[in-house]
Amino acid sequence: MKDKYRITHYLPLISVLLATLLGLFLFPYDKSMRVSLTVAMGISYVTWGIVHHYIHRDLNMEVALEYLLIAIFGVSAAIFVLM
Repeated sequence: MKDKYRITHYLPLISVLLATLLGLFLFPYDKSMRVSLTVAMGISYVTWGIVHHYIHRDLNMEVALEYLLIAIFGVSAAIFVLM
């Protein structure tokens, strides 16, 4: 359990977030690309959360649902702002 909070567990999540932010800045004129990047980030977030909790053996339905609901809320808010 000592390595529960190692930065290497969070590097994929941080990388996806940075790649999404870079894409949003590179394509400010293309709304469909920005929406696609945002949705892909949300899917990546949910996938990372499920894998992360599976590795640490504390994955359950509530945790998975929480990641899904937060991603839906975040993606919806981001798309609302982008449009």
